[in-house]
Amino acid sequence: MDALDVERSIAEGEQALQALITFARENAGKLEAHEAEQGIFKRLLPIGLAAMKLYFAQRGTGDVGAAVTRADGVLLPREQKLRGRDYFSIFGKFKVARTCYRTPGEPGIFPLDAQVNLPERCYSYFLQEWMTVFEVEHPFKESAGWFEQLFDLDIAESILMAVAKEAPQDYEDFYAQRSLSPSDPEGELLVVSFDGKGVPMIKEEAAKLKAKLGTGEKRQKKKEALVGVSYMVEPKPRSAEALAELLVDPEAARARQQRAGTTDDAPKAQQVRRVASLVRPKQAVMELIKADAERRDPQHQKPLVVLLDGALGLWSLATKLFKPWKRVTFVLDIMHVVGYLWSAANALFGEASQVGKHWVQQKLTAILSGRVGYVIGGLRQILTKQRLRQSVRETLAKVITFFHNHRRWMQYDEYLAAGLPVGTGVVESACGSVVKHRMEGEGKRWSLEGAEAILMLRSLKKSHDNDLRDYWRFHARQGRVRLYASKPKYRPTARLRRVA
Repeated sequence: MDALDVERSIAEGEQALQALITFARENAGKLEAHEAEQGIFKRLLPIGLAAMKLYFAQRGTGDVGAAVTRADGVLLPREQKLRGRDYFSIFGKFKVARTCYRTPGEPGIFPLDAQVNLPERCYSYFLQEWMTVFEVEHPFKESAGWFEQLFDLDIAESILMAVAKEAPQDYEDFYAQRSLSPSDPEGELLVVSFDGKGVPMIKEEAAKLKAKLGTGEKRQKKKEALVGVSYMVEPKPRSAEALAELLVDPEAARARQQRAGTTDDAPKAQQVRRVASLVRPKQAVMELIKADAERRDPQHQKPLVVLLDGALGLWSLATKLFKPWKRVTFVLDIMHVVGYLWSAANALFGEASQVGKHWVQQKLTAILSGRVGYVIGGLRQILTKQRLRQSVRETLAKVITFFHNHRRWMQYDEYLAAGLPVGTGVVESACGSVVKHRMEGEGKRWSLEGAEAILMLRSLKKSHDNDLRDYWRFHARQGRVRLYASKPKYRPTARLRRVA
């Protein structure tokens, strides 16, 4: 094939530019502004395509002489014919001519590939980045439609899926080298938190979740992804009474604050790192978050708060992993406490009872004041001294067991005095923004590999100020290392250097 020509590429660009100017001039009195804008945008794409051809024409074909010698001494002569390779850019597809050095029985070398860092696939790194921008938010079919509508590009769903699966391969290396900017806002407290969120699986994957079902059990259709977060926050001391009122009767709390001209809003989490994974073991996800905490505070100088819900399995892993931290505090999510109190109140006083509401606020205030034992003792007295329906007794027993099992992580009087956060709102929000928003919905079913890839990409997008943008620059650099750094080095032959 022929090499791209500089003059021809310039002529194509000038022709496309003239077409753009002509369109704007001739349609100024015919089209509405948005219609003109759409037409102008479409006519910018051929200009970009011509400019990309000009770029490659200026770079040449990678010809470094009549022959090259590999580092292992093998001489590779230059082939007479240029070899073409598709380059699929955001502006469209064209062929790039490359000089090949090859000898029979030996793999060829294309110097241009390394010189311009061509990706393994024909799709440019920039186009692949755009693919992930669309597919982390939209179904693959819808994403393909956007490329056709916006860029006149025909990209199959299968290509979008393949790129999504390959894109996160540098995820862990990216965060291993990522450092906090001196201008990044911080807080005095370092917080980590974990929660689970189900992902609907395709039939083949769902069948593996639990091979043997018990009597009356239904086949699981979801696999749980573990979601973890790491962030900084400023401490905010609170009173037990004020927080209990805010959690049980928020309207009354807001009205009181408005009258007093005050606010009790929790400080905003800063520099949030979010991770969600279906494939990694739970401990591995926790270790990713721990590594992020270590990156923020390698000397363990800041207080660390570990916030969890009621899952004892997560508590066992988290205490083992984070207990060696110099200044660590484990906190049970207060909203789970509130939920258990409401279940007890509804059982005792009925749904939506004002008496039950007052009871919940009273008991919650006691718990937040450090009187967990008092609340447990009161519930046990109700069980022993009152005649109750079996369903009520079972509910109260469940509440008592929950408080008893988690009592060591319910020292809320100390937490509030120190200004520590006591709610898992940040990780629960991550369960929605990272997992639910993309993974759930009508007809959505996932394979493990596909779901994991999208979760990793969404974790990048939803971390800090959209780490996905910085990730693609890193990913392209890593691509150069993978594709070209390990290949045998070459040099022009000594004869050619003397001629030069």
